[in-house]
This record gives sequence, structure tokens and C-alpha cells, in this order.
Amino acid sequence: MFLSRGSQGSKVLALQEKLSQLGYDVGPVDGVFGPRTEAAVLKFQQNRLLDVDGVVGNQTWQALFDAPIPDMIPVLHDPPPERLCFDIFGDFRLAGWNEQNLARCDLSAWKEALRDVYFGWLSPGNRAFVHEGWFGFICHRLVAPKFQMAFRNAVARGFAGQLKTFDGCYNPRLKRGSSTSLTASGDTWSTHSWGIAIDLNAPWNAFGQKNFEMTQELAQCFRDVGFVWGGDWSYPDAMHFQYCTMR
Repeated sequence: MFLSRGSQGSKVLALQEKLSQLGYDVGPVDGVFGPRTEAAVLKFQQNRLLDVDGVVGNQTWQALFDAPIPDMIPVLHDPPPERLCFDIFGDFRLAGWNEQNLARCDLSAWKEALRDVYFGWLSPGNRAFVHEGWFGFICHRLVAPKFQMAFRNAVARGFAGQLKTFDGCYNPRLKRGSSTSLTASGDTWSTHSWGIAIDLNAPWNAFGQKNFEMTQELAQCFRDVGFVWGGDWSYPDAMHFQYCTMR
């Protein structure tokens, strides 16, 4: 794991606080790795005769804290608050994030029940989960087991037939109406940006649609695993399920 310009979260905040204590000008201590924090890192690396690249990996972190940089968590037991998405799921804007964090959500065990699910923006003949050599979709590695449990629930409880379209999971983008600022916080980016959310049956459950079709029974298959359902919101988004709480 490493931190570099554009990173944000509690580890960046700890980095800024430490550098500031050592007399380096990091700018605002706000958990956002901006140009002044990068300049402070470069100066620290130069002074300590480290590799001067402005990237905080194990070498620089060890020099600062006398400990290895905290690694990625291996398992996620409960949905984190949205404000901690960068801390828990990583920074999807950084090079190498995809390779470290995205994984196949293998639904092969329920292939027969789910084989007719298709891409909502295409025709019913375009099967969403059918790929050459595997069956499922791409999502964050930490949430893949949660998605599997939710789909297992849907099949076991007899609700798989209600699943018509898959309308996306991993899709880095800002929330509707949000700023394009590079310092956008965790609650500004769509949860799809980390591959921790899924949209299902979108043509019949549009954003803001109050008379949506998604049933409580199908939604409960996801709720029981820890997913937050957009159909419970005051402005409904009944197609949407995300593995993080609002705050």
C-alpha cells in the first residue's frame, strides 16, 4: 500500500500530523494529499536520504512512524460509514488500485437461476453474468462475498425470477450534482466508484420513482447481509444496493 498525491483518508491525516509535528509545511491538515503535502514529503525524503519521489510507501512511513504502513484489511465484517470509504476500500483514482482491489464476484453456484439476467441498457439477449470461462460480475474484493450471500439468499428464497436486469456495479463517478473537485470527499463520490454497490432492475425502479417495482422480499435478501437499500430513502433509488451506511 502507498499514499501519493490525490490520496485521502485517516492515513493521510496521520501523515500530515506527523510531518507538521516535525516542522514540515503540509498545508491544511485535512486528510487530503495535496501539492503542499507532496512538497513536504519530498523535503522529508530528501532530508532523510530516502528515495525522493513524493510517494509514501513502507520506506517513508517507517522513517516517520518507526512502523510499517498499515496494510489493506483482508476481510470486511460490517458495512462501514460512507465517510470512511477511502480508508476501507482504497483510492480508486490511483494507479494499481484496480489490480489490488477489484475481483470477480463468482455466481457460478447459482448459474441456472440467474442465467437470464441481462444488461438493462441492452436487449434481453445480452446476458449480464455470462462471460467466457466464468459467471458473475466485477466488484470490490471485500464485498464480493457479501454480494454472493445476497444472491444466494435470492435464489434460496425463490426470488431469483424477480431479477431481470443488471445495471452496473463498478463505475468510478461522482454522485449526481456533485462537484468535480479533485479533493471530493468519500460522501461525494458514488459508491459505485469502489465497486461496492449494485443496480438491479433499473428500468422499473428509476431514481426518484416512488411507485417502484422492487419488492421488499427481494430487497431483504440484500438487507440481511448488510446492504443499504435505496428504496428505503426519502427520495427512492430502489434499483440501488450499497455496502456502506450513509454516515
